[in-house]
Parts: sequence; structure tokens; C-alpha cells
Amino acid sequence: MLEISLSTMWAKGRFSHMAGFVAKARELGFTHIEANTSISQRMLSELLKTTVPISSIHSPCPAVLSSRGIPISSLSLSSLDESERMEAIIFTKKTIDLAANVRAKAIVLHTGEVPINLSLQDRLYKLHDGSYAQTKEYSQAKEELVYQRISQAPPYLDAARKSLQELSKYSRQKGIMLGLETRFHLNEIPNMDEMAELLNEVSESLVGYWHDVGHAEVQQQLGFSLHEEWLSRFKDRIVGIHLHDIRGISDHHAPGKGDMNWEMVAKYLPPGIVKVCEIGEWNDEEQMQGVVKFLQKKGIVN
Repeated sequence: MLEISLSTMWAKGRFSHMAGFVAKARELGFTHIEANTSISQRMLSELLKTTVPISSIHSPCPAVLSSRGIPISSLSLSSLDESERMEAIIFTKKTIDLAANVRAKAIVLHTGEVPINLSLQDRLYKLHDGSYAQTKEYSQAKEELVYQRISQAPPYLDAARKSLQELSKYSRQKGIMLGLETRFHLNEIPNMDEMAELLNEVSESLVGYWHDVGHAEVQQQLGFSLHEEWLSRFKDRIVGIHLHDIRGISDHHAPGKGDMNWEMVAKYLPPGIVKVCEIGEWNDEEQMQGVVKFLQKKGIVN
């Protein structure tokens, strides 16, 4: 039986009411919805009044302000500021509660970041976009970023590990899987080896791997890690996947409208995982036509 979700990411600024989004998602062939971290409390309430099944929730959800007056999505589970880390845990637990209440299968989890020179990271992206990836300047910027990441990471990874241990205990009580997502930026936790560490420390019945095809492809394009290696290393722990296409290092395009190697991805997907199209709101309705059929043709969904 076909099961394919559409993230509410595509609804942002596009629909005045979530009932319209759900109707359009069904018209496009989607069977389920993922509630994204950017939807407001009002949008979430409207979504819950529809009858569409919710496959998963991207934590933290809904989008509200923290006690610091910043979006809760800006709170970090790897923060060395204990009050920030604990508040991030509180909102993640609320997302787990929400997932349990709507009978979702899993939540998508970001576990934090390492403070590195973000201007240098931005410089690397601009060099790549300008076709300078084979230059000495690019290599030097990349090496400096990797060095900063390695030297700064240990305490932040320890904080992320501590948060994950607490959250996995809570999620077990609620019957919700935690999916640790492949990250886009180098400063984000976990990288590939950190993913292996974190997954090895928690039960596979509580925490799994959430593969994001665009993020993994960007990591490969930038020269940090191979897309296929993410899938081959963690195929036995995959609980869900974000599906979108990529052009260069620009992701969240509608599947079929970019350069993703879908046949490679399909080889590694176990049955029964949550499959979500996480498509940016800038993709117009014409771009969305035929997405589900395209993914069926490529063996991603059946």
C-alpha cells in the first residue's frame, strides 16, 4: 500500500488555511503529512482538525518563541549553556508528546552544532557556487573549517550525547522513535563518525537514523563525505527519509527537477520506513505535478 508524506514546509506562505494544504497534498498523490518545525500553533491546530494521517513531526514543533525570545528551533541540544540545553530538551519532549498524541511513527531530530567560523563556511559555499572547488583557496578554506570543527567538537558532542540519552528514555515511555538526521552544514552535529557513535550508544528500538538525501548530497558536493556511505553505513538503522532534489548545493527542489541519483538511494531503503517529500515553498504547483509517480518509477516508493 502506497504511503508517502508531504512536509508542511511546502505550505509556508502558500495556503491561508491548512485544510487547503491537505486537500492539495491529497490531489498531488500524497497519503500522509509531516508537520515541519516552521508551522505556527494556529497552522498546527488547523492541521489536526483534518483527517490526514501524520507520519512524522520535525522537532521542535510548533514554531513558538523560547523564554529567551528566540525561535525554539534556534535552541541547541548541544549547548554548553545548561539552561539553553534544558529548554531545548523541554520543547523536544513536547514534540514527542505531540507525536504520540497524533500517532506519528517518529520525530526528526537535530542534535546541535559546533561553533566554528560561519563566515568561512559561507565563503566555501560561494567558492563552490562560483566553480572554484578545485582551487587552492577552496582547499585551504575547507581544511581550516575541518580543523576548527575537530578542535572544538568534543564538549558539544558530549552535551548532545547527554541530551539524546535523556530524550531516548522519554521517547521510550511514549512509544515514539527518534530519527537523527543527516545535517547540511559542517558545523552541525552529527557528522558521519559522530552519527555512528551516537547510534551505537542507544537502543535501535528507541533511536534510528533519518536520512536526508539533499543534505548528504551537499556534503559530497563540498568534499566532506560520500552520499552513498551514509546509506551503506546506517541502512540497518534507517527509520525515515527526507526526499528532495538538488542542483549544485541548492536542495529542497521537487524530486525529478534536479540531479539526485535516485537509483542509488533506492538500493538502500528498507521496507516500512517513513518517506517524506521535504520540498521548499518556492517550488510552484507545476513543479509538484507528478512527484509521487516519479518516485514510484525510481523505486523509492511502491
